Amino acid sequence: MQCSRGLEREGFLIDKAFLGGGVYSLRFETQELLPAILPGQFFMVGPHRWKSDPFLLRPFAVVDGSENGVEFLMKVVGRGTKDIVSCERGTSFRLRGPLGNGVFTATRGRSLALVAGGIGVAPLLCAWKFHSDVISSFVFGVSNRDWAGVADWASSKVSGLTVASDDGSLGCKGTAPDVLKKEGDFIDEIWACGPVPMLKAVYETFGGKSLIMASLESRMGCGIGGCHSCTVKTQRGMLKVCHDGPVFDLSEVFLDELI
Repeated sequence: MQCSRGLEREGFLIDKAFLGGGVYSLRFETQELLPAILPGQFFMVGPHRWKSDPFLLRPFAVVDGSENGVEFLMKVVGRGTKDIVSCERGTSFRLRGPLGNGVFTATRGRSLALVAGGIGVAPLLCAWKFHSDVISSFVFGVSNRDWAGVADWASSKVSGLTVASDDGSLGCKGTAPDVLKKEGDFIDEIWACGPVPMLKAVYETFGGKSLIMASLESRMGCGIGGCHSCTVKTQRGMLKVCHDGPVFDLSEVFLDELI
């Protein structure tokens, strides 16, 4: 088995599980060795049969990875994701990655909590695998019981995962930031990923007291910084989610500019 020097390699869909609510877990296997994957990194993914419509690969955060395999969590939101999850096992895919330079890096001696919203649990599951020994709590927030399958799947990977739902139909009642606040007023560092309203709530609750590192979700064209389609406004200027992130210090990001 050889390791490719390029960013892109062929992968085969080897497992697909429907978790409910339009969400799927997909695992791929490669013949070539994958480069080491760091928590927070992502791949651009699409079946080889895509030639012109759809054309662009889709970005997905790594849930888990090995030297010749990678797992993603996908929610059907359009034609591209619908086509991806409809593929049969054995389908050949283009896997471009791992991508991203901004990743989650733990500092020993500091309290660390994870807070995820919806599909944003994906990169934090990868972070948990790398740094579970220094993570004090992990809260997964969802809207309602429609996410029960995803919550069960995530709980199988994380011991002691706290699940919260807005309507109280699944786990604790409340938003993920509210539930995390009940676990302690001061946390040295928080890693977050989820919808923009959740990120804003995390910053409003813990900003100025905790270092908040967030994995941002964005539409992408290339994943390598060439097309500038994923730029975000920060205190350091316009930065690219794919190249400069996807993990950023949330205090530097103009959250009202995110969509």
